[in-house]
Amino acid sequence: MNRFLRFASFITALLVVGYGLGETSDRADERWLLLLAGAGIMLAVAWWPRGTRSLPIYNRTVLRWATIIVVGFTLVTIQLVRIQVVEGNRIASRSAETADGQVVQNPRERLRALQVQRGSILDRHGQVLADSVQIKDGTFIRRYPNTEAAGLIGYYSPALYGSTNIERAFDQYLSGQKGGNPAEEWLNGVVHADKRGYDVGLSIDINLQAKANELLAGRPGAVVLMDAQTGEVLAMAGAPSFDPNRLYANTGQQSDEEMATIRAYWAELIADPNAPLVFRPTQGLFSPGSTFKTVTASALVDSGKANADTVFRDEGLFEVDGRVVEEPNRPDPTQINFTLEQAYAWSLNVVFAQIGLQLGSDTLLDYAQRFGFGSSLAFDFPTAETQIASSRDELNNRALLADTGFGQGQILATPLQMAVVAATIANDGAAPRPSVVEQVVDPDGNVLERFAHGDGHRVISPESAATMRRLMEASASYGYARGVEIDGATVGGKTGTAEVGEGEPHSWYTGYAISGNRRIAVAVIVEHAGAGSKVALPIGAEMLRAALATPE
Repeated sequence: MNRFLRFASFITALLVVGYGLGETSDRADERWLLLLAGAGIMLAVAWWPRGTRSLPIYNRTVLRWATIIVVGFTLVTIQLVRIQVVEGNRIASRSAETADGQVVQNPRERLRALQVQRGSILDRHGQVLADSVQIKDGTFIRRYPNTEAAGLIGYYSPALYGSTNIERAFDQYLSGQKGGNPAEEWLNGVVHADKRGYDVGLSIDINLQAKANELLAGRPGAVVLMDAQTGEVLAMAGAPSFDPNRLYANTGQQSDEEMATIRAYWAELIADPNAPLVFRPTQGLFSPGSTFKTVTASALVDSGKANADTVFRDEGLFEVDGRVVEEPNRPDPTQINFTLEQAYAWSLNVVFAQIGLQLGSDTLLDYAQRFGFGSSLAFDFPTAETQIASSRDELNNRALLADTGFGQGQILATPLQMAVVAATIANDGAAPRPSVVEQVVDPDGNVLERFAHGDGHRVISPESAATMRRLMEASASYGYARGVEIDGATVGGKTGTAEVGEGEPHSWYTGYAISGNRRIAVAVIVEHAGAGSKVALPIGAEMLRAALATPE
């Protein structure tokens, strides 16, 4: 029994250490230190001297202290192996950001980054969006020959400001640290061969990207255009943006004056109240206004509580617990009965306030979460966490629940999230997984990794999605989303005019166009621009037309 206990303790210690090495991510991580201490206890049990009763007490004491010392040195050795081997690369490349936004990092890692020919970033047709060019001292400079996708790609500034978005999320591929043959990479390291990163191919079409920027015309806002079936992002633009060429710094080659110019540009970006460094399609959080009515109506239809012809009453005012919801959108003030289709097409707040209450907080929250609200949407780089309310309990407030039903209240959404909502309806109720990175290619043109598209999840039934398309197409035919005619295509849409306190409301449009086997979805927001039908809708219409006019 004693022998079995020792063996079991030793094996347990190995398993604990193995788990800790694989699952914890910092040498001072509390979980790791607890696991290491636990492994030490197990090793002490396994190695504790036995059969020592016949020995003099002095010898027994020496043996016990020797065991404790051996266990201690073993734990120290494990920690050193973890720091130098398991976590070595990560620790060496760690950086910290100062108060003025500069990045402090290991100078050797910084020089190593400058000596790697970083891979290019390409659009779906192979047009170069970012590449690296060698200069005379053997280091490389990062160039962005086309800045139409600057916000999406991000910047790469290892000597000063680090990196963002695609440049950051796919750094290990772009820098050649991941994706190749491990044995070949080891051999190249031994012989100090020049290192070359791998190219990253995106799904965006740079012409559609340029169109989105042209239509935004520098106004704060965002455009997301995607294939509703596969989730491939065809264009993703945010305004205002920045020029990443002006942020790249090579400290060994640039004069103090040039470095001062880079720092001045950074300070200008940081100080800009319109926040050009915030990539609005994925990081901007906005009240979605009436575009959220698509989620509310989907919940109502899919839960079996109504169909497109169910009649609701709207007398122009609706009071709930002292909160009065006014109706500004009735097409005819003498009409008080509206079908769900008409209420959606005319964006009737009073009707959707009643629907919110009819659904109840649990059902509305459940369907909102199915659409992806309340979490960070899975994407190729981090996205902001959306919300329905600041907490689940908040929706027990009936007045807030009514406001949430028609898209106000405490809802916060990213433009990417709202594009996925429209895509879900166009895609028969299945939400596609949005993505913008298609593949990684080595310097010889061989595809090292291809990223799958279309692995989404069921949100509502195909039958419910068909009903929702009827509603969205009615809105595009005679409601507030009318005016998006595309030859040979079926168009559905929803506008939104999101009240955000003082100033003009945000202008929203979400919609889709279906032509043959193509299904394209779009979301547009222009901040503080007024009615969705006047500002965002024309942008969305142009993007849908341009997408369908572009060959697959």
